[in-house]
Amino acid sequence: MRKASVTWLGALALGLGAAMGQPALAAENLRLCTGSPGKAYIKVGEKLAELAPRLTAGALAIEVIPTAGSLDNLAKATAGECDAFISQGDAIDFFTRQLHPEAKDSFQVVGELYKELTLLMCRRDSGIDDLDEAKGKVVAAGSMGTGSLATMLNLQQLAPDSYGEIKINPTNGFEGAMAVVNGQAQCLLDVIAPQSDLVKTLNDNERTGMQLYFAEIDNDDLEDYEVAGSKVYTLVEFDDEVYPNLSTTGDPEMLAISAVLALPRAYAQAHPQVVSALAMLLLTGGKDIEREAYGETKPFAE
Repeated sequence: MRKASVTWLGALALGLGAAMGQPALAAENLRLCTGSPGKAYIKVGEKLAELAPRLTAGALAIEVIPTAGSLDNLAKATAGECDAFISQGDAIDFFTRQLHPEAKDSFQVVGELYKELTLLMCRRDSGIDDLDEAKGKVVAAGSMGTGSLATMLNLQQLAPDSYGEIKINPTNGFEGAMAVVNGQAQCLLDVIAPQSDLVKTLNDNERTGMQLYFAEIDNDDLEDYEVAGSKVYTLVEFDDEVYPNLSTTGDPEMLAISAVLALPRAYAQAHPQVVSALAMLLLTGGKDIEREAYGETKPFAE
């Protein structure tokens, strides 16, 4: 609790110093690992880079680094290739629990940026309306390095009776959608912001818009999954009419997952002024960040 207080006091000091006309601190350069083109992580990262000079009183300059996604970000942060990163909350837990137990307690979360949705899109002739109906079927669920793959693997471990028999095709984004259209998979699972170039393109493209539709993930038991005393998954109702070609009858239930801004703990301890600046950036830039992820209106209800 004392460390958190110091962080927020430092952030407030940055703003007060600027307001009182005191000389600005020299800008810290931060390498931020984000995600792949067409996905929200890179857009949100670019928005953070745009806002940082103004909202941190010149204390922070952000360099946006494109990556493959959450797991790739965690690996790059561990290797010292980035100073901070965007990740799904469950991907951090999966990385430290299943892939690299030695990295337990190695990361510090600054705060939540927005909530992502675990969107499930299936072929219209698949007969699948919910993820638990995909037993024995193939789901394209993220390439190596993505949080989507971590989520699918995590769901299989949390609910093996419902999801354990699902076969995974490790492809992502447009490649995963084409795997569904071409019959190599029955559904695509992608953890993504609602306002996404990927989903918009899939809706607007005649080939994919006519063949794919939103299915549900409505397992209430998943809401019991907690990390450090905080819930990771929340069931929400998605207003799928924002993508009319992909929509179905009624608003489907989806899993919402927090997208968070985090740092390696060792870096955070060595650069407390960066943690303060990032805290100020999230506090004052929240609406701009959510607009990148949700558009003008948040298209889901908790």
